[in-house]
This record gives sequence, C-alpha cells and structure tokens, in this order.
Amino acid sequence: MNVPRYLRDAALFAPCYVALDWASYIDPIGLFNITPWNPQPALAIVWLILGGLGNLPAVLATIVASEFIVREAPGGLAVALPMGLLLGSCYALMSWSLRRSMHGAALRTLPQLTAFTGIVFAGAALISALFIGLLRQSGMIGELPFFDAWLRFWIGDAVGILVTAPLLLAAADPRRRSGLAALPRRPEAWLQLFALCSTMWLVFKGLTGDSATHFYLLFLPLIWIAIRSGMNGAIVATAIVQLGVVFVIHDDAVTISSLVELQTLVATLTLTGLFLGMMVDERERAEESLRQSLRLAAAGEMAGAIAHEINQPLTALANYGQSARMLIDRGNAAQLPEVLDKLLGETERAAGIVRRLRDFFRSGNTRLETVPVDELLATAQRIASQLIGERPIRLDIGQGNDLSVLHIDRLQIEVVMRNLIANAVEALSASGDGSGKIRIAVQPRSGQRIALTVLDSGPGIAPGQHDRLFKPFSSGKPSGMGLGLAMSLAIAEAHGGSIEASHSGRGEFRLILPCQQNN
Repeated sequence: MNVPRYLRDAALFAPCYVALDWASYIDPIGLFNITPWNPQPALAIVWLILGGLGNLPAVLATIVASEFIVREAPGGLAVALPMGLLLGSCYALMSWSLRRSMHGAALRTLPQLTAFTGIVFAGAALISALFIGLLRQSGMIGELPFFDAWLRFWIGDAVGILVTAPLLLAAADPRRRSGLAALPRRPEAWLQLFALCSTMWLVFKGLTGDSATHFYLLFLPLIWIAIRSGMNGAIVATAIVQLGVVFVIHDDAVTISSLVELQTLVATLTLTGLFLGMMVDERERAEESLRQSLRLAAAGEMAGAIAHEINQPLTALANYGQSARMLIDRGNAAQLPEVLDKLLGETERAAGIVRRLRDFFRSGNTRLETVPVDELLATAQRIASQLIGERPIRLDIGQGNDLSVLHIDRLQIEVVMRNLIANAVEALSASGDGSGKIRIAVQPRSGQRIALTVLDSGPGIAPGQHDRLFKPFSSGKPSGMGLGLAMSLAIAEAHGGSIEASHSGRGEFRLILPCQQNN
C-alpha cells in the first residue's frame, strides 16, 4: 500500500463526506434524526469502487466521526461504533457488487446502468432495514413506526446514491469527464440550463399549491437535455434538480406537504433521465459502429474495383518492362525513351488510383469528373462480363446515345454498379440452372436525372424484403453482411441521387444520378 497516497486520499475523503452529511441534514425526524436525502453514502461507495476495500478503515472512521460532528451522536459511542461498522460493511458490499456488475468503475452501458440501479435499490433497502433495526434495538427511533422509518431512510439513501454516484463516477472516468467538460462549450447547454432552472422556479415558486403536484413539469426539460446531451447531460440535470429541492426546503414560502413524496418524485425523475440518456449514448455508439462497418464494407466492395482498375496499369508496366529489356538486348535504344515514357505514364496512373483510395478512407473525399453515359455503360459491361464469367447468363447492354454527361466519382459509382450487378448474377445463379438474362440500360428522368437500370430475369425480391432492403445488416444471402445495398444507397445519396427497387416480379434496381442534359 502506498501510505502517503492513502493518507492524502483519506484526508480529502473525510471532510467531503462530513460536508455532504451536513448539507443533507434536512427535515430530520426521530431521536436519531433520519433524513430523506443521504448523498454521503455515494461518496463512500464510489471511493471504495475506485480504491478497493483497502479504503474501508478510513470509511468506518469517517462515518463514526460524522455522527459526532453532524448529529452529536445521540446514542453515544456505544451506538455510533456498531452503526459505523454496519454502514461501512454494507457500503463495502455494495461497492464490491457494483464493481463486479459494471466490470470496473465506469457507467457506460445500459446493462451496467440497470445493474447499478438494481443494486442501489436493493442495497439501500437492506441497509435501511439493518440500520433501523439497530436503532430500534437501541431505543433510538422513539414512537416512529418501523416501516415509516425504514421507508424514509431507504428513499434517502437510494435517492442520494442515484443522484450523486453517477456524477462521481463520471468525474472519475476520463471519457465521461471530457464529455462533462464539453457541455459548457455548447450554447444549447446554456439554453437547457435556463429552461431547467425556469421550470424549477415555476414548480416551486411560480405556481400555487403543493409543489409535488407540479413536479411533473420538470420531466420536459430533463427529456430535452437527455435526448440532446445523453448521459452526461442527464447526470448534471438530475444533480441540479436535487440541489434545487434542497434549497427550496429551507424556504418557508414553498409548500411541500411531504418531503418523502417529493424525493420519490426526484428518484423517478433521476431514473428517467439516466436511462434515457444512456439509451441516447448507446444509439450514438451504435450509429458510430454502423458508420465504421459501412466504411469497412466500402473497403471490401472497393477492393474489387481497385483490383480491376490497377490490374491494367500493372499489366502494362510488365509489358513495357519486357519491351524495354528486349530493346536493350537487341541493341535498339532508339525506341527505348518512348517505351520508358509509356512505362512512367502507367506508373503515374497506378499511383493515382492508390492515392484516391487513400484519400477516400482517410476523409471520405470524392473526386468528381465528367463521365459520358456511354462510358458508364461500357464500364458496366466490363464489370458484368467479369462477374458472369463462364456462367450461361446472357448480357444485354443498352445504348447511351449521348443522353447525358454525369459528374460523378467514377470509382465510387463503379462500386455501386458492381454491387447491383453482383446481386443480379447471384440471384440468377441461385435460381436453379444458373441461366437467365441481365439487362443494363439508361433512361432519362425528369429533373435532369438519369436512371441506370439493372434488370434480371430471376425470381425478384422476396415478399416482405422491400422494407428492409436498404437497412444495414439486413441480408437475404446466407453469408451476406447486409451492408452492400446500404453502402450503395449512401454513395448514391452523396452524389445527390438515390437507388430504387422495383416491386415487379423480376429483380430490378435503378441507380438515379443527376446529370447535365445535352442540347
């Protein structure tokens, strides 16, 4: 054990624990002054999660000291010592359970939050039962019914931990901490803070009657904050609401019929905010994972196009190299400069293809160029011939007739065409004898657009598949990832176009692209 560090941490923990205990010493009842808000257990539990059970002696000593400092230990040392041992042991058990369920000290996923909530409520209920039982044995709760005392202490601990522990865990988590630090830099966060504080004023001061009856209004700004700022915003918002409740309790002008009821509403608000914020975070992580998956899928899809494109300059390089060697062997150096110039030209072409691939995967940049429709059809024919291979599939390519001029990223659109044609070839291959027909044609569309249609004579799209065709990870192929069409649609939309699937009895997809109509 690092003794100097342990003593430093204990010297920081103890006054913070006592300060929280003193700050939450509101509306006490019974001889032992049971309060409906206890945030100090959260500090002890989080410190035990972060530092391990080696911090337990300092926690036990601090609990006992706080009873003398804040409550003047009504039962004396004879009650304070076993009470401190009981609370400290329960806090240690909760911290051990939380660390195991969260697989560490970070609260980042919905299952972790669910486990955290369950352990907090169950642990607080157990602590409350044991603590009130100890007080009853010591005669320290007077005439207060056991259930009322248990409920008050349970709600106090549960709310205190639910509100305070996530904030402390976020402050200890570098990823969460950076997110919390980024909140004040967002103008929307200040607008959300204003809305939250204004609603709190309306609930506790602006509207007449019992404040608990108007508490539901606070759900509106909290939902806004959680949806827009995720778990980080929800953590901060629920802490602000709890602090607001603490402040208004000391205001005699505020009508609160039952503080326990109000704290129950705070617990409900906290759970709503935390779970909604966590679901927003998980949705954002899922979207980021999907974007990464689409990028990886794009890498696989583009590999075929790159391999085909770079195969030609590499073959030309080999041929020019052999020609140069033959010229040297024959002593005919007059034609050597011409051959070397062609070799260098093919080298630059291959380097250009690789450079564009690197740029695409670094930043997703596209390089638009003018491509006649006839040339696009020629590329489609080359891709289709390569994919069909020796299969008995007939290929019919329409004529562009100089319909239009496209401004596209040739490589990316080639990926889309390769995907659509590959789907048609696979559909025909899976239909039985593998024969059939694929027609690729271009028709003008209104609004300066063209439609490149890939039509096959296969069985068409299966019933019920239309709504899921372009959704990621939805594939009709046994070994498919379900990313090809989703990625193709993303590329088409990035060009200002789209992809349509026909509801006819045949497989038919239309790649819609904007164009410049020829006069």
